[in-house]
Formats: sequence, C-alpha cells, structure tokens
Amino acid sequence: MGLPERIEEAMTHAIQYLGGVLEWEILEAPTHRTVIVTGWNRGSLQRQAIARYLVGLRACAIDAALNIRAKLEDSEEDRIEVLGNVIAIVGEDNAEETEEQKRRKTYERNPWIAEGIWHLCMAIAAQQHPEIHPPGVIFALNYAHVATKDHGLDVAAIYEISKRDLFGLSLIESKAYKDNIGGAISDAVGFFREVNKRKHSLRIRQTVQIMRSSLPGDKQAQIPNSFWKRTRAYLPNPHYDASCRVDWTNSRPSFRTLGLDGVNIDIIVMPHIINEFDNFFNEIADEMRAFARSL
Repeated sequence: MGLPERIEEAMTHAIQYLGGVLEWEILEAPTHRTVIVTGWNRGSLQRQAIARYLVGLRACAIDAALNIRAKLEDSEEDRIEVLGNVIAIVGEDNAEETEEQKRRKTYERNPWIAEGIWHLCMAIAAQQHPEIHPPGVIFALNYAHVATKDHGLDVAAIYEISKRDLFGLSLIESKAYKDNIGGAISDAVGFFREVNKRKHSLRIRQTVQIMRSSLPGDKQAQIPNSFWKRTRAYLPNPHYDASCRVDWTNSRPSFRTLGLDGVNIDIIVMPHIINEFDNFFNEIADEMRAFARSL
C-alpha cells in the first residue's frame, strides 16, 4: 500500500473506530447546553486512532466536504514532507529541558492537537452521530490550521437544520488550558463577542466560501450567501485535566451577553475532560511521530 492509501485508510479507520467507542451526554442549563464527549483516552487504540487522523490533517488529506483524499505522491520526498510537517507541530520528542520547549508544548503543540481532536469530533458527528452536534447536521468543515499562531477560526462547520431548509455556521473555539477552565471560557466568549461586533466577518466569509466551493453544485445553490449572519452556533471547547471539577448545568452569565437582535445564536459547551492531561498530549505526540516515521 502506497503513502496516500495508508493515510487515507488510517483517517477513515479513525473516524469509524472512534465513532463506535465514543460516548456522549447532553446537559441542559439556563444559558447553554453542554455536550460531554468521552472515550478519547481509554487506551492506546483510541490515542493511536486520534494521532493517525491528526497526521492526516498535517498532510492535508481531508477536504472541506470531508472527502478523504491524500493528494500525495508515493515518493520518498513526500514521506519526508509528511514527517517534517508532523515534527514541526509536535517536535522531535517530548523534552521539557528548556523554557522554549515548555512554551511550545503549552502554547503551540497542545492547542493544535486540541483543535485537531475537535475537527475529528465534528467529522464523526457529520458521518456517524449527528446528535453530537445538536444545532443540525454537519456537511462541511474548514481546514485545520497549519500552525496555532495562524489567524483564523479554530474549527468551523456548515450545518443544516433538519426539514427547515435553514443553514447555520458553527464556530468552535478550542482551548487547551490544563487547570484554567474559567480562562478558557472567558477567552472563547471574548472571541464570540468579536464575531458579534463583525470584527471577523471577512475571515468568516472566506472560510464559508472555501467550504461551499467543495460541495456539489446543487448543494451550493441551496445555501444563501450570508446565511451565517442569521443563524450560528458558538461552541466553547475547553480541554482540561480531570482533577478540575465543573458543574456544566450552572448558569454562565457571560453567555447571556452573546445574544444579538435578529440572530439565532445557539451556545453549546463541548468540554474535553482529560485524565492525566500532560501524559495524554505527550502520548498523542508520540503516536503521531511513530505513524509518520512508519510511512
């Protein structure tokens, strides 16, 4: 099996396998809903599946319409490129001998992995379990960031509200803060407020256009040009250590500030509660390097 086929098979398997083992719970609160998805870190098979999907993201092997197509040559040059792209985001190893190594893991590696996991989560919602994404059925996702310093949307999805011929845009803000859940929610709310103030309108329009252009022509024709100005969902996505205890059924006053006249806004928190936070990210990085080197 050649390089493209191995990556395509690994990504397809990751979606199918994790779709069969993940579990989720939906909680209601006065200011929001919460969808808690669990099962990402129950064993090495889950971590391996996540890592292989993330390597596929580094190889740009999935398009905005969720078609898995690794447009690579079965060549030594492209193998070296894939490995280089993985090392660029997770490093050569998990060393923390210098302040720079610690900084990169905290502010670059972990946030990128967190975003990638929720890209995978939305792919699973789109292809197998639409109930994971309560606002509607997902049929397009934006591309993953090349680097966490890139300006842009963490994860964005176009969804359809069933049987109503209405479309919406989900904006997911992923934050990998080990023990600062309040800060993660506050930072996400700050970004959503900027969206309400139209500070990101051009970026959103460009992202939507890329997603739309990947769809069949008949589907594109159904989607109004500025649908996202009328219907959207805000999904704060904090990744944090399981030692932190949070009651997600409590009201969060900051969410009330996100209402906007004439706009249907759904707020859904999607926490990722991680046993042994540091080890989890280290093990995902190890699995990514191992798969990339095996190619």
